Amino acid sequence: MTTARPNHPLQGIGLMLVGVFLLSVMDTLTKVAVAELSTPVLIAARTAVVMVLMAPMVVRAGGWQVLRMQRPLGHLLRGALSVCSMLAFFEALRHLPLATTIAICFAAPLLMTVMSVPLLRERVGRARWAAVLLGLCGVFVIVGPEVATGSFGIGAVLALAAAFFYAAAMTCVRWLSSTESDLSMMVTQNACMGLAGLVGLWFVPPTMPSPTMWGVIAASAAVLLASQRLTFRALRVAPVSAVAPFQYTELVWAVLFGWLFWREWPGPHVWWGASIVVAAGLFSIWHERRRAMADA
Repeated sequence: MTTARPNHPLQGIGLMLVGVFLLSVMDTLTKVAVAELSTPVLIAARTAVVMVLMAPMVVRAGGWQVLRMQRPLGHLLRGALSVCSMLAFFEALRHLPLATTIAICFAAPLLMTVMSVPLLRERVGRARWAAVLLGLCGVFVIVGPEVATGSFGIGAVLALAAAFFYAAAMTCVRWLSSTESDLSMMVTQNACMGLAGLVGLWFVPPTMPSPTMWGVIAASAAVLLASQRLTFRALRVAPVSAVAPFQYTELVWAVLFGWLFWREWPGPHVWWGASIVVAAGLFSIWHERRRAMADA
């Protein structure tokens, strides 16, 4: 028997903002790692660390009982979508600067809002649809110069694919949240990723990470775990269409980290596109605050 989904948009927004910051830290560590390691090695090693870190959380929460699944096929679907998103994102980082990759992936929150209508039967009013359309225009501005010159390369295609699969996976989190625990979703997601990494090792000769790289992987795993917990919680307490726009703050951190570590600086079209996307996010903040005050 399912229960009604909670609706606390402002709490969900706060959780999403912190989760996105941690996600940006993880993305930065991942870009460091992909310069030295193959994708299967990175996935397998990081997932192993994540599962070790997650074990005490499972024990404290009640052991295997907390991992009981009422919709196992839903978990498998979400895990497969997460694997596809991660593979596409890792490979995109090999071809594109960090900030540009993140900027293109900004299509994900927009797609989450769109997917929430047919998949979750959530109500998205005209104001939110206007924000979605405005944000999509911003994404088109970001990728526009490459499209116009015919140089829309593999990196951009991979980033867009990562955005699509990520949006679908996170929409599944909201769908499953009424019957499944956060830990069960986290464990099954990382189990699917670990399985994908092990399968990949059959096709790519494994290279043992250096001690320094093991430190990067461990830090990435810890930050990923914290980000997943906060993001899942945000999607549990608030509608997808309310919290999704706040993933746009990731660009701020991506630009900062990209400049600090690789001296990457986005071109003018990225800034213009990001400004449009941020404008859509700010409009959503104002709209959600007004709705919360009206419901109080």
